[in-house]
Amino acid sequence: MIRVARLGLIAVAILAFGQAASAHALLSASDPASGATLDRPPQTITLTFTEEPEPSLSSIRVLLPTGQPVSQGSIQTIPGRPRTLQVSVGPIAAGVYTVAWRTVSKVDGHVTGGAFAFGVGTSPANATLPQVVSPPPSVLGGAARWAFYAGLSVLLGASWVWTIALPSVSTQNGRWLWIPCLLALLGVVALGESQRQDAAAPLAQFLNTSLSRALAWRILPLLGVAAALAARGGTERRWRLSLWAIGILAAAGALAHVVAGHAAAALGPWRWANVAAQWIHVVSVGAWLGGLAVLIPALGRTPSDAKAGAVRRFSGAAGILLVLVAATGTLRAVNEVGGWGQLTATAYGRLVMLKAALLLLLAILGGVNRFRSVPRAIQTLAGLRRIGAAELAVGALTLAVAATLTQIAPANFPTTQAEGPPPLVATGSDFATTTHVRLEVAPGYPGPNGFTASLRDFDTGRPVDADRVSLRFTPRDRPDIGTSSLDLARSTDGSYRGQGSNLSLEGPWAVTVQVEQGANSVEVPLALDVRAQPQRIRTIEAPGQPTLYSIDLSGGRVLDAYLDPGRAGLNEVHATYIDAAGHEMPLPQLATMTANRPGGTPAPLPVRRFGPGHFIGDAQLSRGEWDLTFTVTTAAGEVLRSHLPVRL
Repeated sequence: MIRVARLGLIAVAILAFGQAASAHALLSASDPASGATLDRPPQTITLTFTEEPEPSLSSIRVLLPTGQPVSQGSIQTIPGRPRTLQVSVGPIAAGVYTVAWRTVSKVDGHVTGGAFAFGVGTSPANATLPQVVSPPPSVLGGAARWAFYAGLSVLLGASWVWTIALPSVSTQNGRWLWIPCLLALLGVVALGESQRQDAAAPLAQFLNTSLSRALAWRILPLLGVAAALAARGGTERRWRLSLWAIGILAAAGALAHVVAGHAAAALGPWRWANVAAQWIHVVSVGAWLGGLAVLIPALGRTPSDAKAGAVRRFSGAAGILLVLVAATGTLRAVNEVGGWGQLTATAYGRLVMLKAALLLLLAILGGVNRFRSVPRAIQTLAGLRRIGAAELAVGALTLAVAATLTQIAPANFPTTQAEGPPPLVATGSDFATTTHVRLEVAPGYPGPNGFTASLRDFDTGRPVDADRVSLRFTPRDRPDIGTSSLDLARSTDGSYRGQGSNLSLEGPWAVTVQVEQGANSVEVPLALDVRAQPQRIRTIEAPGQPTLYSIDLSGGRVLDAYLDPGRAGLNEVHATYIDAAGHEMPLPQLATMTANRPGGTPAPLPVRRFGPGHFIGDAQLSRGEWDLTFTVTTAAGEVLRSHLPVRL
């Protein structure tokens, strides 16, 4: 019977294959909207998610371009809108603000985060962090789900196989059912700890959330199973009643898990239809493969008429279970994929196709057993055992697919994450030319950014598998600003990713990528020129006059700029700084100006003063597009930098 438990644990891997993806509370709407330009500051920030979040474990932060948070209140829920969170903000000035959010799904505790930008009196120009991020798959979470599914699978399989297909099994086998029962209980406890760690919440706070209550609903049926095992007695009648009770309670545990999963997240009239389909799916997979794992060792190697009859009964029931698995799995896939195009266009859809292929292989193996091994069971059980073991092996293989799928949001989940601007890209290699690095920074503005590093062997071009990758940031023109660092985590596509506000200032930065492989370590120096947040530029044109560009600055200040004569050739570039009261700002130092073609190297312009805040730069400009940069330091030491794209 130890083999029964061992095979049951192997078989249950397939149960994860039958599960829908874990819930993801992704952003579906916000007020202000992503990329919005507001005439007046908002009093509240409201976020609506695709699934109900856990407020006490979620966060919403409103950040300045430097990454500093603004004054705000605590997260509140809105009555009648369980998917919406709201936070009040104090008075804020004109400028661009980033809303960084991190939410824990109330459905099953999955952690997701992201960011978007809005502007007050100025356009954020899609200054949105371009990706929604989740923590990497948790080893503890995967092991916990595996243990929970394993226990349920063996309990479901033993319940019906030992009462219907092979009722002659001794009552002494009941003592081995303590193993899957305790395994499932351990899985629930470990799942709770995994969710607590992902949410980064203290135990006392986590126990006061809906997630812990959902875990309790999973534990209650398992405690009932333990009571049924303790009361099974020694008579055949009490043994049979205990087995039926164990099966019903295991199915109730599966229902508690489904109700706390993605199928129950949808609102509307189809919610409970989704729950019913998913529950039938889970129970059918567990009864089918869990039953097979229990049946094979119980049959032994010696054939008999009774065993042949048991095999026929199991085969008939397995055929019905297979139809239920295929039908309910198809319904759930259609609900979560949303369309044929999503099967190939999204990672979720491609994994669904892989799952379908594995299910087809399992059906083929089951058909071979049904039409070849079952009729021969009266003479030999060798074929049945061999093909059955192959079915269990294919089931175990799908565990890796399921573990990946549960970390990906379903393909039909909407999100308002706006497409951001092109990321900053820097490439380089170490001094010994062993490792080539490509670093992407998005959105590439001062403040919160996403960093993606791709590592390749310099000679072969093959991906480099590093033990640790970190970034070190040093501002080139600000020696008073210290160096900071950021560790990157390996993602499923082989790149290394991280989020941080290390690039807190615009301008040139030196970024050193440190790649560690065992005892070896290389450093790759890179250079980045962090661009300013997009500014609102108003254009004023008058006959016979140069075009005036009015660029909004922080604090209600304005830079008025124009080119004279404004056509190809030698131009005087005028820049006048105006304060919030409409007066020319007295500036103690000369402004600096640069001009460059898009993607080219900025060239400094000779600058002379024309007034307290009025400067003139001389530029030889040819036809086409140019990017002009203006930088000045105020009397208070504040650096104002502006960008003006022009076409001659």
